[in-house]
Amino acid sequence: MATISTSQTFDSAARTAGEAFTIQSGAVFTIDGATKRIILDSASVTAAEIWTAWVDWHPTNTAWPLAFSLVGGIPLGGGLYIPPYFFLLNGWRVRPMEASHNLTITGNLFVDGGGVPVVSTIGTYQVNVNYTVPVQAQGIATSGSTGPTAGEIAAAILAAAQITPIHSDIRKINAVAVDGAGVPGNEWGPA
Repeated sequence: MATISTSQTFDSAARTAGEAFTIQSGAVFTIDGATKRIILDSASVTAAEIWTAWVDWHPTNTAWPLAFSLVGGIPLGGGLYIPPYFFLLNGWRVRPMEASHNLTITGNLFVDGGGVPVVSTIGTYQVNVNYTVPVQAQGIATSGSTGPTAGEIAAAILAAAQITPIHSDIRKINAVAVDGAGVPGNEWGPA
């Protein structure tokens, strides 16, 4: 098991089981290859920090299977990038610190094939997990203009219905005959 904290510089000599590691933010991680757990020691962490801790730990701990695949980070130009998506693999999961708290994970952290990336603590603690993911989408405008509004679509449908009426027949609903005029005292209903 290796503990990784975010306040020290990584070097290959310190990347052995049971030793501490640091990442820029100050977050501390313990990586347990035997249980496939990345154990947190803070209530707020990013998916990129978790991934970085594991990437720095794994070169000297190759007996354990890969924990992550990464998609994204590709430049789109103009300073835009496809956001990174981190997928946990091979049964690896994140375990919160052993305390009751609200855990916030910022970034796109998922389990390959589906599932929950965070497991319960060993002790009986109440941990609420909040995932904060970037709301970013890239769109392509092909005509240089926007599409019609909902009001414009509704007006176009009503105008077309005035020219060519929409055919409907209230005499039957679900193959049941309907009777009545649809006015008070003569309501519609089954015949």
